[in-house]
Amino acid sequence: MDRRQFILSGIALGAAASLGTGLAIVGWQQSLAPDSSNRDLVLSALLPALLYGALPQDATLASTELNRTKTAINDFLPFLPLRQQQELNQLFNLLANRISRLGLSGHLSSLPQLSIAQRLQLLNQWRDSYLALLQQAYHGLRELLYGAYYGQSEHWQALAYTAPRFR
Repeated sequence: MDRRQFILSGIALGAAASLGTGLAIVGWQQSLAPDSSNRDLVLSALLPALLYGALPQDATLASTELNRTKTAINDFLPFLPLRQQQELNQLFNLLANRISRLGLSGHLSSLPQLSIAQRLQLLNQWRDSYLALLQQAYHGLRELLYGAYYGQSEHWQALAYTAPRFR
């Protein structure tokens, strides 16, 4: 994180804190509620960055793969423990909100407006952050997205993986 991002993050956090704790508690409780539009926005932005190099070069094939992966994620989320569902929903909602996104990413613009390189840099900053919460967000998203993408049997050949056969 450079100096400018640090200052902007501090301003955003200060502005959020100045709104009062009552408003923050209500906002925190609302951020736990699932919002499929926020989830779709964040997944549409982060999936291409996280799967960079694994997606086909053809834009229509890549779009189809991304849509299937988003569908797999949406199908899998109800099977996660409730606490993990709430944490992921909160992360999706915070990344969709302008003020909290500024605090988490250091960018005022929405995630889809960032270039792939900026999205990769954001994810790498979370991975290497000294804050355990950002590391947890990175690892949780990475495991969920990789599991949804590579859990599809058509991607196994690229990994030289064969499913075990049971009697």
